[in-house]
Amino acid sequence: MKRFSTLIWLEHRRNWMWSLPLLGSLLFWAWGIKQVTVMDVGERLGIRAGLLAGAIAIGTLVLCIMIGRIRSETRNGQYQVLLMSPPSGYTHISARFTYAVGVGFTYYVAIGFLFWWISALAGIHFDARSLVDLILAMPLYGMSVGVFPLLAYTLLLMVFVSAYRISGKGWIPGVVMLLGTPVVLQWIGNGMTRILWALPSWRVFENVPAAVYERFSQDEGYEIMTSASELDYTGLPIEPMLLMLALTVVFLILAGRIWQEVEA
Repeated sequence: MKRFSTLIWLEHRRNWMWSLPLLGSLLFWAWGIKQVTVMDVGERLGIRAGLLAGAIAIGTLVLCIMIGRIRSETRNGQYQVLLMSPPSGYTHISARFTYAVGVGFTYYVAIGFLFWWISALAGIHFDARSLVDLILAMPLYGMSVGVFPLLAYTLLLMVFVSAYRISGKGWIPGVVMLLGTPVVLQWIGNGMTRILWALPSWRVFENVPAAVYERFSQDEGYEIMTSASELDYTGLPIEPMLLMLALTVVFLILAGRIWQEVEA
């Protein structure tokens, strides 16, 4: 545990120039939200939600760049000490992944608060359960389905490229992996489609449709809105979350195994 915590500290020292600006960018997104002043409340809410969706995409990209810097660090000699250090390759991989996940979770929880803020500005008032779903459950679900496997795959790709260099051309095995990515994604998508809704759904935001209907049902231009009592709410499918978490573990194990081979 001491070695793991030391590696986490080293990850912070190595990546604080990425993680701190990422978290600080939340102030920019909050400022941008306040600059949206169109008159229609629904349009204003949509634009603000779009800004936050952009923040999510940019944050994910930054996290992938941060976690995938093994190649440049190895080339620059920053990783030579760690490559010969006592902790196992699995410990190194776990520390790097854990640090990125911690930064990412903090970032996405804050974005959840911003979503709550723009909803309150639009007059949509959530109950306590819906607020917890927004700031905790949704970041966990979204990261499990998209961010965790993407970070793990990026880590595996960069470890693979750094470990198996063909005549000094590290890009060759990387290109092979990238070319195989669409096939893997198609296989995952087909498998996910076959098992979707086989398990009970995760019923987050169960009370949100009623809150949205209460806010907009009487406004001019929203007359066609369906009554909340008529909505067939099914929740979120749990199968994609479980499948992508399992895939994340597989990617991390492979990356750790490759690192072990490099150390050997």
